[in-house]
Amino acid sequence: DVYKRQVFALIFFSFTGMAQRITLSGSATIEPPKKFHKAQKSEISSLVTKRFGKTKFLARRIQDPDKVYLIDDIVILINSASMPRTPNFLNDRKLGHDDTFQNDKSYSSKIEAISGKDVLIMDMILEGFKMYHFTTTNSSEDFVVTGFVQYNPGEENKARTVLEDLIKGLKFE
Repeated sequence: DVYKRQVFALIFFSFTGMAQRITLSGSATIEPPKKFHKAQKSEISSLVTKRFGKTKFLARRIQDPDKVYLIDDIVILINSASMPRTPNFLNDRKLGHDDTFQNDKSYSSKIEAISGKDVLIMDMILEGFKMYHFTTTNSSEDFVVTGFVQYNPGEENKARTVLEDLIKGLKFE
């Protein structure tokens, strides 16, 4: 009887653990941080109306419910794609963005190592909203994961923790 309960508990926890994993387009998965949940269509509609309604880029980007997640009042968008093998992809992307945003005082960028992954992190204000925009690739530089963590002023530390937890949970296949 005790054995049956242990087996049941093991099966239950393995299924709940699997349910938490998010599969990106084929070559990566994410073990999401606590409180991380996929936005429902009604939540996205509300975000567009109440939060991003006056923006063009952000309102357009968060229309896909399969890519939008929430933790409390923080909005997370995640994209992923295969790409041609591109050596120095992150460095080149950083240089391009640094050039594009050179006159924007709200912008800063750096490539950081988080859980063994090199990640380009851009801290910026885009269309009036504070965000961390991130980009990382697998070791062969032929699969990219990008996205942003949009947060309210004063929530920089919380948003940074969400970003780091997201990257720590990212596994390339």
